[in-house]
Amino acid sequence: MKASGNRKEKWMKIIRRVLIGLNLLNSLALIFAYLGTHISPNSIGILAFFGLSYEIWLVIAVFFIVLWLFIRRRMVLISAVTILLGFNHLRHYVSITLWNTDIENPIKVMSYNVHIFDFFDQDKRMDNRHSIFKFLEKEDPAIVCFQEFFQHEGARDFVTRDTIIKILNAPFFHERYTHDMAFQRYFGTVTISKYPIVNMGEIPFENDANNFCIYTDIDVNGKILRVFNAHMGSIRFQDPDYGFFGGSGDGRYLDKGDKQRIYDRLLQAFQKRAIQAERVAEEIEKSPYPVIFCSDMNDTPISYSYRQFIRLMDDAFVNSGSGIGTTYIGEMPANRIDYIFHSPELLSAEFTTHAVDFSDHHPISCLIGFED
Repeated sequence: MKASGNRKEKWMKIIRRVLIGLNLLNSLALIFAYLGTHISPNSIGILAFFGLSYEIWLVIAVFFIVLWLFIRRRMVLISAVTILLGFNHLRHYVSITLWNTDIENPIKVMSYNVHIFDFFDQDKRMDNRHSIFKFLEKEDPAIVCFQEFFQHEGARDFVTRDTIIKILNAPFFHERYTHDMAFQRYFGTVTISKYPIVNMGEIPFENDANNFCIYTDIDVNGKILRVFNAHMGSIRFQDPDYGFFGGSGDGRYLDKGDKQRIYDRLLQAFQKRAIQAERVAEEIEKSPYPVIFCSDMNDTPISYSYRQFIRLMDDAFVNSGSGIGTTYIGEMPANRIDYIFHSPELLSAEFTTHAVDFSDHHPISCLIGFED
């Protein structure tokens, strides 16, 4: 009996040591994710992947906390301390709003990647376009920033910009199309406003002609706001690539070459966006006016790109959102990649991630106001 008890105790020690080792590795992964927000992927690329998978490491850390409560309570400190070290990152990832800021005379700002209104889907495009129009009419934003906007000049059956202007009674707009898709069909970034536009500017991305940032100076009752609207570099997976993530691809990613291609595409996208984010952040710092920044950033809150803006501005979701706020609903793993930031001298409230699926992104909106 004694020998049996010794063997059991020996195995328990081995299991505890293995669990401690795994717990330490998980904590190290979380620390790498934190470091990735400070170190450009152009310097140490692998760190960006830990940020992308932050929620996985966080869930595992919580699992270990619960597990150690039943086995050896003092070991709870491993994960607890690691999570506390990155508490700011946790705040950026999940928001809990108990009350909203009261704003006098707020304006409603919206950001929406409309996925070119599904123009090339012959079966869905008219219904989706109409649904987006009805949604905009219901929400009635004062300023709306569109990414992946589609405009067909001279079209009679697929009118977009002019219809939205009429629906919102917002006659002022700033548009920048990255390229002509043939037959006067244009793809790009558009800002539409109920308030007068007094100046416009552009920030081209030298590393990606398909993405762009515009800024628009808008006179809101005698006060000027500079509204930046950016669509940052996407990964541009091909249809078969989504099989790697369990999407509609063929799911054949078994050999090293296929996995390497996915890794390379992700890394190149991280590196490309890092440079774009630095470029836009430089222009934001130069702004003579309070700034609102709307973006499909294609990066999560635990990323180097995100930090370029959160160090300068407030994230409206963090101020007044709730939950995780997932905005991307395509075939890649879901996450929050769409944002509304604003200068600290502005106020935000009632951040909403709208539960509509007329695009592969949820639209987001909030109320913005000036401090007294």
